[in-house]
Amino acid sequence: MKSERMSKKARVITFHPDGEYYFQKGITAYQKGDLLRASKYVDRAIAFEPEETEYLCQQAAILSELEEYEASIDILRKVVMELDEHLTECYFFMANNYAYLGRFEEALKEVRTYISLEPKGGFIQEARELYKLLTIESGGLHEEDEGYVAEHEKGRQALERGQYKKAVTLFKKVIVDRPSFWAAYNNLAVAYYSQGNTPQAYKTIERVLEQDPGNVHALCNLTTFYYQLNETEKLEALLPKIDSLYPFFPEHRSKLGSTYLFIGEYEKAFHWLMSAEKAGIYGDQAFYFWLALASFRVGLKELAIRTWNQANFFKDQPFHPYQYGKVREMFLADDAKDNPMVRSLVHQQLAEADSSTHKVYSLFYLRYLGDQAAYDQIKAISQTKESPLVSAIAARLLKSNDDSVDIMLILEEHFGNSRPMMQYCDLYGWWAIVFDLIQTDDDIEAKAWAAALAYLWKKENEMAETQSRIAKQFDTTVYQLRKHVNRLRDGLDDLS
Repeated sequence: MKSERMSKKARVITFHPDGEYYFQKGITAYQKGDLLRASKYVDRAIAFEPEETEYLCQQAAILSELEEYEASIDILRKVVMELDEHLTECYFFMANNYAYLGRFEEALKEVRTYISLEPKGGFIQEARELYKLLTIESGGLHEEDEGYVAEHEKGRQALERGQYKKAVTLFKKVIVDRPSFWAAYNNLAVAYYSQGNTPQAYKTIERVLEQDPGNVHALCNLTTFYYQLNETEKLEALLPKIDSLYPFFPEHRSKLGSTYLFIGEYEKAFHWLMSAEKAGIYGDQAFYFWLALASFRVGLKELAIRTWNQANFFKDQPFHPYQYGKVREMFLADDAKDNPMVRSLVHQQLAEADSSTHKVYSLFYLRYLGDQAAYDQIKAISQTKESPLVSAIAARLLKSNDDSVDIMLILEEHFGNSRPMMQYCDLYGWWAIVFDLIQTDDDIEAKAWAAALAYLWKKENEMAETQSRIAKQFDTTVYQLRKHVNRLRDGLDDLS
């Protein structure tokens, strides 16, 4: 028995944690977004090895995210001034900290030092962008620089409004004036892609990455292009590089987070969007929608609701929320019934939308949800007096069978896989015109009306179509199609 106890005792291994042990625990906590715990672990690592520059630089980065900018600056200055003068990126990070503190002259001094010491350094593009921002903040932007900055902003606004041809022209003009202004290239790539000019989009991104392989916006744009085009092998090859990014700028963290959101990596999306928010990003309404959706997807429903309120229904954006791709995906997701943002946006549209088209779509969407809460909301709209047409449509939607409603359901079956078609929202406005025309009709040819709507709507949107093909698709005759097309045209003429 004694020898057995001695044998067990002999197998006990004494563990003495060292600096590397605590540093790795700190990195793990940092990657999980637990900054306070990360700082404590890295601080323990530094206690073991006070002059280990890797530990010190990591602690400086963590302190910056915790908004302890002065403490971060002190560490960075010690590293580059006392321990290793070759770690010149410390000047760049000090410049960022000073910028967050609003001390722009000191920030300019540090960023100039970095640019002069490292003209081809790993952060040179970010440093140049920071320098431009700082010169604007300090009132030092030269008159000749104001032109290309203004042109780029015009291009960005055109891109947001879907004016892709105009955006391409403006971004190309900026590039002629400033060939190394990578933001213009990145936005130009998005404009090309939005036009359907994928080869030029890829070519533009490749040019950026040839000169700046770590450009966050270029890598993120390339990721979303691969994802949308189902370039699975290319996407899988690129993702490890995306996963290895640790952006310093809040704007870059936001871009990385929104990219992860786009491809459905919600945990990573939440991490980087929250990181951007904590770092003091000036978030627009789209940013807060991204953060709200990511919060909901990772199970933080209360945070999602609070953040969604900051999105304010996209009221300051140049687009309608129903035009936004991520909103469309959210409305058709499996968890849409449980998503408070979906209900909130539908309620807001029914109460405040200027266009009856968006109200009609919202009613059909509630019908699609099909639960008691949706039924109650449709019923409430049917009893209002504000818009007689919208109220009449709501009343018809409450019926189990209605020929006029069937017209729209047939269109949804053909174009939306029997689901509401947010991407073709204007078609609901066209249907509302038909609904108004036929309210007193005794015999309604639902298939013929659906065919007539589809034909005229496609013609209006410059889609190639023939009457014979549409008639066959909707199981009606060319005669019936023409008859209903003529009546719909007469109705449209009466409105004009």
